[in-house]
Amino acid sequence: MKAPAQVAGTDPPVLELSERDVSRLAEALQAYHAEFADRFYRKEQRHWALKYLQGLLLPSRNKSAEKLAQSVEGGKVRALQQFLGVGAWDDAAILGKHAQLVAESLGEADGVLIVDGSEFPKKGTQSVGVMRQYCGATGKVDNCQAGVFLAYASAKGQTLLDRRLYLPQPWFEASSRARWRRCGIPEGTPFGTKPQLAWEMVKQVVARGVVPFGWVLCDEAYGDNPGFLEHLEEAGLRYFADVSVSTRVWRERPQTEGAARKGRGRPPSRARVVADAPPPIRVDELAAQLPRKAWRKYREGRREGPHRGRVRFRQGRGGARRASGARCLGGLPPKSQRSA
Repeated sequence: MKAPAQVAGTDPPVLELSERDVSRLAEALQAYHAEFADRFYRKEQRHWALKYLQGLLLPSRNKSAEKLAQSVEGGKVRALQQFLGVGAWDDAAILGKHAQLVAESLGEADGVLIVDGSEFPKKGTQSVGVMRQYCGATGKVDNCQAGVFLAYASAKGQTLLDRRLYLPQPWFEASSRARWRRCGIPEGTPFGTKPQLAWEMVKQVVARGVVPFGWVLCDEAYGDNPGFLEHLEEAGLRYFADVSVSTRVWRERPQTEGAARKGRGRPPSRARVVADAPPPIRVDELAAQLPRKAWRKYREGRREGPHRGRVRFRQGRGGARRASGARCLGGLPPKSQRSA
């Protein structure tokens, strides 16, 4: 049988599958679901969790509970809605089991954690965390939900590892308390910026110690955040972070000194660059100064065609240090914390 054609570039490729192939895939899905069976409190939850997974794999773009229930064998709209709306399960245990399976099937020492955000256009004001904010899916400020995601990739494949829903600051105001309760947000949930949510997930992976990885990758939404990079450095993690071209850096880490206390307040916790340190330079200006031989060309790609890029690697010594409006960026932890 042939899967129906989809819009090019936005959907999985068309696959030629025999009935036996489909049967084996169904068996594999049931075996995968069984790995999580004891993480659900009731057998009804286990049953509808499997139906939900089956529905998500259907080619339909409409993934509402009603549409999924109508599309799977034995589906019941109200039962699936109840499972998704008020059903309870051990979320942390499910994510922990998922991490174990990722390590077993895809884990490699040089695997990478990939931090990225994504937004989902929504209508109305009642969906949890929804508000007018930048939406990557539409390329403009739009009504949407936003999330922070942690993916894992190695030579064996790639998958999502964890996720966090971003709750914008207005959701913590008194005017949103009714929506807060209606959406079932746990009391005491603290506000977290997207970089803070990203670090929580990376920290969880490190704490579990199950999924092996060598690097953390992120785009400028996180690479431009000095706090996030400092967390990575302090944890002894190597990272490859995209930054804005306007970011200013030093070729070598400048000498710093403790900031002087002003008045009777708490003493500053951050060091500052000494007055006679060399001035920082924009990263695009630094790149333009590099000789041609400093760049190495890499080529990667499969059926969709090769991807080419020029990369200049420079070994750094540490993470981000904010000083006089500039930053010193590096990708490696101190030598005492580096792996071979």
